[in-house]
Amino acid sequence: MISVIIPVYNAEKYLEEAVASVCSQTYKDRELILVDDGSTDRSGEICENIAARVPGIEVIHKKNGGLSSARNAGIDKARGEYIFFLDADDIIPPYALDILFKCINYEKYDVACGTTIKFHTTIHSYEEMCGRTKISRPGNIPVRSHTPVEALTMILYQKGIDNSACGKLFSASLFSNLRFREGTGYEDLDIITPLLLEASGVAEIRLPLYFYRQHASSYIHTFSMKRCDVLEVTERIVRHVESRCPELLPAARSRQLSANFNILGLIAANPSMPKGGVSSAESKKTADNCWNKIKELRGESLRNPSVRLKNKIGILASYIGGRRIVEAIAGIIYR
Repeated sequence: MISVIIPVYNAEKYLEEAVASVCSQTYKDRELILVDDGSTDRSGEICENIAARVPGIEVIHKKNGGLSSARNAGIDKARGEYIFFLDADDIIPPYALDILFKCINYEKYDVACGTTIKFHTTIHSYEEMCGRTKISRPGNIPVRSHTPVEALTMILYQKGIDNSACGKLFSASLFSNLRFREGTGYEDLDIITPLLLEASGVAEIRLPLYFYRQHASSYIHTFSMKRCDVLEVTERIVRHVESRCPELLPAARSRQLSANFNILGLIAANPSMPKGGVSSAESKKTADNCWNKIKELRGESLRNPSVRLKNKIGILASYIGGRRIVEAIAGIIYR
């Protein structure tokens, strides 16, 4: 059985569509767990109404604790051998779980993932999105097998597989002793390294199996100093691979470099934006730390042929024009 977990927080506008996309799955051995994370709109009521008319749906109501807390509550309740995460404003095509299960079961791996397609609500309906993919339960599934190190190499270099927990099918056993870190941003990036290093392998499916809704209010499209959590997350990744899998260190440091370029640019590009409760002195200190970390990592990354082009541009700018040029460029290319 597959346990589909949807964290719900003030998602009344999109929740029914997300649930409908799960209910339309061709794979039937599943349960759906809706975790109402202290919503202040009608989301909790909508969850109950859906569960009353659709069998196989369980609703959890809890005090607001954030995305990680909601997902952890769903994991604790899950009865399936596999776990799939879906955000309440996203949708999946009807064949997604079917294909993911076939591949993870055939390969005897612990993780299977497909391709994510971004879409805008005002442009595409669910039917249009499914039609755009031009796929209807294909017979020959294009799948690539990866070791955990190979998959993490792509994730950390930001080439190929993404770090999102959504759109991936996981063996529930991976969460036996692991949960999302509560109270931190970038929780997906934070968990993906220890999670995959416990996996037997990753099946990468070259098919669009997850539709990621783009809207201006989403976390990644807004700026506050909470975004600086990525600096601690990437530091933890470096420490983790240093002790568990040293061959991933160059990739981990490259991802850390990206994070520091990103935050330095965002702080410079948003001087008058709310700072999430921190003082301007703390904001400046964070920017200074980012610049120092960039100087520490840039030489190694410049010599690394696997480092992505964005980082190479930022590195060259740091040598040629110094911090001000980096802030100007990073504010654009890492936005």
